[in-house]
Amino acid sequence: MRYQPARSPRALIALAPLPLALALAACSGQDAPSAPETTASAAHESAAPAAQEAPLSSPSAPDSPLPEPSPTASATPIATPVPTATPVPPVVKAPAPPAPAKPEPKPEPVAAVQPPAAFARCAVCHNAAKGAPDKLGPNLYGVYGHTMGQGSFAFSDAVKNSGLTMDEATLDQWLENPRALIPGNRMSFPGLKNPEQRAAIIAYLKTLH
Repeated sequence: MRYQPARSPRALIALAPLPLALALAACSGQDAPSAPETTASAAHESAAPAAQEAPLSSPSAPDSPLPEPSPTASATPIATPVPTATPVPPVVKAPAPPAPAKPEPKPEPVAAVQPPAAFARCAVCHNAAKGAPDKLGPNLYGVYGHTMGQGSFAFSDAVKNSGLTMDEATLDQWLENPRALIPGNRMSFPGLKNPEQRAAIIAYLKTLH
């Protein structure tokens, strides 16, 4: 405990308030301080009404009035969302059925070449149709360009051994005089002396293939 020195009565009177200082002075026999009562009381009285008359102010209440909302802000219309149209899916068309395949054009049958009038003398002993049987002479279908004496017909040895090819030159000589071209053959045809008739028969034999 800290020791404090004792204070004199005069020091206590100086520190005490005015009423208490008067009481201490009366008890100690000392003169009261020369403080004017009117000044202290007047100060005390003036302070009390000032404290009572001071209006209570709320620290939270602002002195300036609150700003009123702007009429333009409240009058702004709220945009109403416009409903969007639901997209319609595209119509998918079914694929068209494939067109039926066109039949391949068939080759038109070639009309048979009519034999010339001079061939009538040949037709007495020979057929000219494909696959037709032999007559007195062999079938003439396809003979042009082939070697003489070939086939199923019973040719004479002279014709088989001639080695001639039935081209235009050989046929022309054969039709003009068969015995002169191949001596010893069995063909009894005397021959055609007209070259135009021979040429017409040769042209017809070319078509038989």
